[in-house]
Amino acid sequence: MRKVPAGFDEFITEKYQDQVAAVFSEWSSQLLHSPRTTAALEKIVAADFSGESLKPSAWKPVYEGSPLQVWKGQFAGEAMLRANNFFVEWRSSVSAFDKIITAEFQVTSIHSMPDASPASGQSQLLDTVVRFELVGSGEGFYLEQRVGQWEISWRHSASGELKVRGWKVLEETRGRSKTPVFVDVAKQAFGGNHSYRSQFLHGTDYWRTVVDGASGIDIYGHNGISVADIDGDGFDELYVCQPAGLPNRLFRNRGDGTFEDITELSGLGVLEHCVRNLRGF
Repeated sequence: MRKVPAGFDEFITEKYQDQVAAVFSEWSSQLLHSPRTTAALEKIVAADFSGESLKPSAWKPVYEGSPLQVWKGQFAGEAMLRANNFFVEWRSSVSAFDKIITAEFQVTSIHSMPDASPASGQSQLLDTVVRFELVGSGEGFYLEQRVGQWEISWRHSASGELKVRGWKVLEETRGRSKTPVFVDVAKQAFGGNHSYRSQFLHGTDYWRTVVDGASGIDIYGHNGISVADIDGDGFDELYVCQPAGLPNRLFRNRGDGTFEDITELSGLGVLEHCVRNLRGF
């Protein structure tokens, strides 16, 4: 199905989605270079563009601890802005970031309808909902994450030209940590095992394209882990459950911050679909 081009069947919105996604892909690359960049959007903004203010009427605290704080914005849907002022406000909203390290956008909903304006020709109006996630660092904090949804409207002309017409914030939640909360030590703990490099580093998307579908591989989420001290030395071992077609893995805790793969020795390399519902070993 990946070889079937979008737009060649009755689901024409798939083609529109690809075009919208391409715009955000370009913008994402620009944001990673400079948080205040809006060039990818400015070149396709419609003459009749209007956007609601990106500033919430209030920030409601969700969690206030140390080192993490979380707020949820309350948006009143006021202060309609023309394109120039809208992009000025965007640059102001990201001014806290010195660097953006994650800029992800996903179209979660798209609807199309004929453009009823007099000079529209065969153009279509698109209403989309886009989920956004921005993570960056700045002065006075270690990381800030912004997650939410925008409602964005577009005009798709008969010639295939795409223009953004309207922008509205549906919701946004921000979390900020002043210092690191978690540190990734997977490589230090498991990197000495061949299974870590050959199996876990590839990721589930890779294995879905490699493992024969007859095995029943299908991934709707993480399969989970089980933790127990199986040898009575006071250190917990780790049993990693895997989707069908991939062997589960049992790692023995050496007690020095590293783990040894003892799957073959234990005989627990189960190839059937498993989830974390094991009680002991």
